[in-house]
Amino acid sequence: MTASGRIQGVTITQNAQFEATADPLSLGHLLPASGADGADLPSGPHSIHALPSLAPQLSAVDSGTSDHASVDDLISMARARMQQIELGQQAQHAEFDRRLERHLEPLIRSMLQLYGQHIAPDELALVVGDLGSLLASSWLARSDFLRGMDSDREHQAPWWDSRHAVVGACYADRWAGGFQGVEQRIPYLKDLGVTHLRLLPPFLASESFDDGGFSVASYRSTNPKMGSIGQLADLGQRLQENGISLMLDVVLSRTAPDHPWANAAARHNSFFEEFYRIQPDGPTGDAAQRSVWAQGPAWERVVPGDPHDRRRVRTSEHAHQWDLDWTNPRVFVAMAGEMLHVAGLGAQVLRVGSPWHLWRGVPGTPDVLAAGRQVLRTLGTVLQIVAPSVVLESNDPVELRVTDGGIQVAEGLDRAALIWSSIATRDATLLAQEIRNHGAPLAGKGYLQPVRNHDALQWSFSDEVVTAAGLNPDAHRRFLGEFYSGRYQGSFATNPAVPSRSGRIGAAVCGTAASLAGIRHEPGPGADRVLLAHAVAFSLGGVPELWLGDELGVLDDPLWSLEAGHELDPRWAHRPRVEQALIDSRHDLFSVSGRLYGAIRRMLQVRAAAPEFDGQSVIDFDTRNEPVVGYQRPSSDGSVVLCLANFSDWGQYVTGETLSGFQSKATLLQEDTQIDLRNGVLLEAHGWAWIRCIPRRAPRL
Repeated sequence: MTASGRIQGVTITQNAQFEATADPLSLGHLLPASGADGADLPSGPHSIHALPSLAPQLSAVDSGTSDHASVDDLISMARARMQQIELGQQAQHAEFDRRLERHLEPLIRSMLQLYGQHIAPDELALVVGDLGSLLASSWLARSDFLRGMDSDREHQAPWWDSRHAVVGACYADRWAGGFQGVEQRIPYLKDLGVTHLRLLPPFLASESFDDGGFSVASYRSTNPKMGSIGQLADLGQRLQENGISLMLDVVLSRTAPDHPWANAAARHNSFFEEFYRIQPDGPTGDAAQRSVWAQGPAWERVVPGDPHDRRRVRTSEHAHQWDLDWTNPRVFVAMAGEMLHVAGLGAQVLRVGSPWHLWRGVPGTPDVLAAGRQVLRTLGTVLQIVAPSVVLESNDPVELRVTDGGIQVAEGLDRAALIWSSIATRDATLLAQEIRNHGAPLAGKGYLQPVRNHDALQWSFSDEVVTAAGLNPDAHRRFLGEFYSGRYQGSFATNPAVPSRSGRIGAAVCGTAASLAGIRHEPGPGADRVLLAHAVAFSLGGVPELWLGDELGVLDDPLWSLEAGHELDPRWAHRPRVEQALIDSRHDLFSVSGRLYGAIRRMLQVRAAAPEFDGQSVIDFDTRNEPVVGYQRPSSDGSVVLCLANFSDWGQYVTGETLSGFQSKATLLQEDTQIDLRNGVLLEAHGWAWIRCIPRRAPRL
């Protein structure tokens, strides 16, 4: 590497200049200080402003006498670069020093393991020096308010084990018109019981295909439809002051082609060309010829309109998003800076995707997943030093059963798919099988359990669960795709279908909970199905995650394809705008929205009042009735909440004999009434029950 670059107000360089700024909202994008070929810097919204210069960096470790960098020397380099930043008498300075004493050496060792074989020792020393500078400057930029949260959270139990935790999710502009609208609806969120708010990517996205905000063109600017970066930071603090933590995405594996780093690479800046997997005369097979849903690998021209530029860049995840090359340690420092910048906006949870995406396609890598997990673990250590109240989230629940994988929380999308499978088939066999086989997460990790999320509903459950029930996995997925798109005779749902992005047979389906459940044509039974899906998700173990609008029965937007830029992306069907009139309709107890809101709010209140819902433990229970799923949530005092859910269109009975393993006196929590289990439990069509009872024998955990 012969050029230099700038990141979050920090110059990463191979010369004697280091620059930093304490402004977390600065426009200091990672851009080259000068092109390797003398090309001019880009102008416009991504241009670089002058930053204050600090003292020259110390000399790198002498690599002439050793083939490997020394951990001690690298630590010394990192500390020397940190000392160039005057931290003064900042609050919590002593705590920052204690975190460095605990975590800096593991961080440097991990960097050496990741990159020691990829670059020369003196290069690694420069990278580690830049990382040290980033740690200090990012901590300096962190507000006293956030530092106070860091101090408090270090001594608290994980929030994901609390029965009071509830996640709400939305796009700021679709749900409330923007950041200021979200702030105005904070009382609504508090009344509903929301403790964490997931804002789907609010950052500046690609102009060609924004991928719902996930094709990020800059983390230093926001989508103008939502508001400014300053308003986002203000919202983060205002939410936290009201007991609500902000959750944001950081896409680690790729960037938009109009990201500043990609712009610099396209202009032949050699420093940033090495940020991506670019070949001078890459393979054929234009990514531009693929569907927006197709997943790679494929190679797209770096400059499509230039017939003389034969360079191609790898695009694995989507047709128009460039893969970052994580074997380059400068990418690690750059993305760590972006991650810390987003954390500085007030985010307490950063969703970073699957570790498999980071190191794939690297020749000679025996275990791609292990390498990706080490990247996330190392990024997690960076957070432990600068922002220990912030945790990493994955969309892959497997990561919760991986020791030292770097992920603390993950979405249980596989179980969400099985809830909808049970609703379609009127049979809970697959869901019951999953509960029996589903291991608890490792200590210190936790599930988030959505009914659906921003993406198309994909049938991501394991083949083993389906084959154990004697079904063909591909045929079952094909059936579900046909059913929820309305092509299956007798289906109550009509929703847009999309090709499966997982490569499996069977289309994924878009749709709000109300549309998936058939409220449009069957308001009464449809509302029952919505409540059933949420009752299961809210009790199944993990933190409930509610897509805002589903508690009001919002339907798919029939005009989704008429909005500019959305024509090829049917996921916008289940991201309709939620106008204030719909929010106000929750007070009409005779409307579907009023009924759903009242019932879901009551569910969350009952859950918060029951100690059995603390933690992540779930014990299976055989109802001896295929349409009815059962499971237990145990407490430390010996009681359990027995959760029953009927997926049939008809009433179902769980007999007193089936329930004879419990003492006869029990409490039906949602009605706060006493019942006698010797009489059995009758569940109405699509009905559910949370029953506090005492096992005659201690339940098997």
